[in-house]
Amino acid sequence: MMKSNSRILVIAAHPDDEVFGVGGTIVKHVKKGDEVYVVIVTDGVLAKCYGENRFDIVQRRRKVCLEVTKALGVKEVLFFNLPDAKLDTVPQLNLNKLLEDVIEKVQPYRVYTHSPNDLHRDHRIVFESTMVATRKNVAEVYCYEVLSSTSGFKPNVYIDISNELKHKLKALSYYRNTVGKFPFPISLEAVNTFAKFRGIEAGLIVAEAFVCVKKIEEIK
Repeated sequence: MMKSNSRILVIAAHPDDEVFGVGGTIVKHVKKGDEVYVVIVTDGVLAKCYGENRFDIVQRRRKVCLEVTKALGVKEVLFFNLPDAKLDTVPQLNLNKLLEDVIEKVQPYRVYTHSPNDLHRDHRIVFESTMVATRKNVAEVYCYEVLSSTSGFKPNVYIDISNELKHKLKALSYYRNTVGKFPFPISLEAVNTFAKFRGIEAGLIVAEAFVCVKKIEEIK
């Protein structure tokens, strides 16, 4: 059972993954009194986007991300600024060390990260580094899904976000350059519909789904 007033760390490969995967759950943690920290691993700009405007695009994405996480109640956001869609060009030892340093700083009780069952290579790399960085000093690790890219996801944990879904959708709407029109999976209607689907699986109205990959339980 999770401690009250815990520190929670959400690790996201790109700015917007944090909302798609954990947006409602972040709000729920904040309401409970937990401190939520978010790590954004890449700069969020596609690898094909080069030129003099690249820095400006990165800064705009960062500004929007800060607005989103503020709306969700996140205590602090940390940016690694690694290349989007090119994490496989970064020595994994470097990413492991960056995450280990954050975990040492934050000392989270629970970590949310990407799923290994993901079509996006960046997401899989982030999962692998998370598992290395959390091998000690972290009691719980949960994988989340991103509707547009996660495949073969088999959740074993559901979190009721009936009262938090509206906050998730509002936060997601800040990412105007990412969110499209239904039936595009990165759309407000798709996210709302998928939350209902996960809710149906668990006997809830709406839910976010996770896979628990590590849990240290104290029996007293």
